[in-house]
Amino acid sequence: MKRFYTPVLLLTLLAACVLGCRNTSVIIATGLRVELTAITNNADGTVSASWRMVNPNIASYLLSSTSHKVYLNGVLLGTITDHEPLGVPASTSVDRASKLGAGDAAASRTLAEAMTKGSGNYRVDSQIVIRIYDETVEKATLTNSGTVPVAAK
Repeated sequence: MKRFYTPVLLLTLLAACVLGCRNTSVIIATGLRVELTAITNNADGTVSASWRMVNPNIASYLLSSTSHKVYLNGVLLGTITDHEPLGVPASTSVDRASKLGAGDAAASRTLAEAMTKGSGNYRVDSQIVIRIYDETVEKATLTNSGTVPVAAK
């Protein structure tokens, strides 16, 4: 009977090591999502996006930076990079508006088509940096899609 204790102990130790080495950012960011609320083609030729960070969890988050790739009707419209810290309270959402980085000619055509329709299908691929404590951070990747109103100002 004593011969079986060593293998069982080793298997338990191995299982604990494997479970302890999993990606914690997936666990920490579970439920967080980024939604686009509006895309606006401004009079000065720039494009801005209003977006919302939704937190359905019972814990608050402090995001030290975010970056988003915004796709409209399957075409990369541009990118948003925001290095301003963003506090997201528990069970709520926070809205932000940001300018999109320059897109190409296909993005301009797609934006014009969406403006004539008044809306478009979006996908946003986000990279967020969650500040946990002092200098400790976790990086997470989020993806969301839906329909967004598109207008000109």
